Amino acid sequence: MAVKDLCFEIIQKCPNNCLFCSSCAGIDKNCIIDFEVFKKVIDHFMKLGGIDEISFSGGEPFLHPNLFEMIMYCKNYGIRTVLFTSGVKYNVKMSDLELETLKRKLEEQYASYPPSEREKAVRHFMNVYRRYNDMPFSAISREEMEYLKYIGLDKIVFDFQGAERDTYNDLMGSTNFDLVESSMIRASVVGLNCDAHFVPMKKNYKELRDIIELLNIAGFPSLSILNFVPQGRGKDNADTLMMNEEEMSEFKRIYESCRYEFKGEIRVGIPLLQEDRHKCTAGLDKLVIKYDGTVLPCPAFKEYDIEVLNRMGIKTPNIYTDLEQIEVHNGTRSYPLCKKLYNFNNSIK
Repeated sequence: MAVKDLCFEIIQKCPNNCLFCSSCAGIDKNCIIDFEVFKKVIDHFMKLGGIDEISFSGGEPFLHPNLFEMIMYCKNYGIRTVLFTSGVKYNVKMSDLELETLKRKLEEQYASYPPSEREKAVRHFMNVYRRYNDMPFSAISREEMEYLKYIGLDKIVFDFQGAERDTYNDLMGSTNFDLVESSMIRASVVGLNCDAHFVPMKKNYKELRDIIELLNIAGFPSLSILNFVPQGRGKDNADTLMMNEEEMSEFKRIYESCRYEFKGEIRVGIPLLQEDRHKCTAGLDKLVIKYDGTVLPCPAFKEYDIEVLNRMGIKTPNIYTDLEQIEVHNGTRSYPLCKKLYNFNNSIK
């Protein structure tokens, strides 16, 4: 029996500190899935019947040293690959020798200028380069985006939680708004299949129309609107993030008023759908592997009490100790598991 949807959290480390993060990811976290372990898990599922689609998640997957190799390993099996990202990676700093070489090239470029103007121009540009060189993180380069397309990545999904810089940085717990915008534009320009995930919360739900406008400009073909799930840091910050009934009603009106302005396709997550719109397969042929190796039925349960899930008959094996016991089943659930456990009762579609 094939796994239709496998979400693999390959790392917990992340350059952001999102208020709503379900994985409690951060730059101080060190859990990571070793490449050899990853290959062993993929091989196991292929023996069971295959994997239709795998999603690379985290943390921030671009901080994993073997990300490209992992994607290629899956593509060699013919697996559809999706990469979830905040569009930020470690900055590759220039060495002192490279900076000195750059300075000489600038001096040559401005050789025809009067000495004082040449010195001023070179000093200005070197200060700019040094400022960016000292930044701990950077956007994903165009070359990296082109390589992802070359190795066959099927889709790249950006976490995009605000059209305004302050809103985005507040929710993401970072100052990376400009970096993710650059990464998104580069991904679209090189021709990758791009998607953006938006979670409406108290702080950002009014910005949906502006987000749609930005995605139209960037040429994104799809936007996914997902429900806020109070888990991880999201549980700690639920009072300041979860919309009340009045805010949810206002968001529904905003959604209805601007949904057709988007030039691509808008997908709405299961918790925000009416009950009969999509069949839940959580824990059947849909699985999540956390950064610590725990296997769960769906991303909505990454911080849910394991004992409660077990009492409900949902197994939670671990790839390090129970890999051979992991099973894949066919069928659908009569009622979405996330709605049952979290009592979700709002829908926008």
